Amino acid sequence: MVNIITEPSYDFDDVYIVPVPSELSSRSQVNLNVAYICKHSKQMFYGCPIVISNMDSTGQINIAKVAHNENVWTALHKFYTDDKIVEFTTDDYMNKCFISIGISDTEFHRIKRLKQRCNIHAICIDAANAYMYSFLDMIKRVRNLLPNTIIMAGNVCTPEGVENIIKAGADIAKCGIANGSFCQTKNKTGVNIPQFSVAKNCGQAANELNALCCSDGGCREPQDICKGLGAGAHLIMIGSMVSGVSEAIESEWVDGKMRMYGMSSTHANNKYFGGLKSYRTSEGREEFIDSKGSILDIIADIKGGLASCCTYTNTKNVENLHKNCSFIVYNYGKKKCG
Repeated sequence: MVNIITEPSYDFDDVYIVPVPSELSSRSQVNLNVAYICKHSKQMFYGCPIVISNMDSTGQINIAKVAHNENVWTALHKFYTDDKIVEFTTDDYMNKCFISIGISDTEFHRIKRLKQRCNIHAICIDAANAYMYSFLDMIKRVRNLLPNTIIMAGNVCTPEGVENIIKAGADIAKCGIANGSFCQTKNKTGVNIPQFSVAKNCGQAANELNALCCSDGGCREPQDICKGLGAGAHLIMIGSMVSGVSEAIESEWVDGKMRMYGMSSTHANNKYFGGLKSYRTSEGREEFIDSKGSILDIIADIKGGLASCCTYTNTKNVENLHKNCSFIVYNYGKKKCG
């Protein structure tokens, strides 16, 4: 018997936030930093609740250095050498950076090597499909190896997925499947839950476990970050919003345009994995995008929108935004399928 869930699910552009009377008279009164004690590591996650994605076009060391000074976190991409990571960890920048790994034995042994050479403050265990039992096993192995390290792991898009990840030892569940701008997973697999509902349902599930949810995907504008935090996610991961910035010095630039691609695209498979395997299909698109200038301008725009949202919702501390947000369904069922 086919199981059909009839409860509506919403994307960010299906809803808007309802304003309320506010005691705040200026955006400058808003505290845009959060301070969360992580469930397993007992370490504090402090800073603006934004994490730059570990795509290789955004999760770059040079970007992380600039973002750090703005209290914004970065998940570094997976393809740095051990020496490069060790060199970077000598700086204070690493207290707002995740080292990213996959789930193979090779990746685990890499972390064992790095443990001997540097302090690993935070790790992002990353796979497109975190519903595999092998993914949960990897979380357990890393938690046993690094009991005091912040672990973010994903991706999942359901409360059940969050529960499994947190119980395996992660502090933060990374949530969202097939909603990234350069992701084509839903087109190839039919798997997807709209991202506003992911932020809402997975944020609630994480709260019930005294853990954190990072909403990953679907953010095209600052309003989407506001909606994700207002829905209940504790953190928001952004990728395409900060693609094409001048600080992306590792990226390929041609005539002032940057090559951008999903990490499951044919280009990424050719670049890092020896080509697209016969049993796989490309689940990422690619294109050249115009330069967006400095990431500082984008971060300022995001922070400005978030502070303004907080004044509309009488929210002095951004970590309380979800307590003060009500939403009106605006566009549900009207948009075309993509």
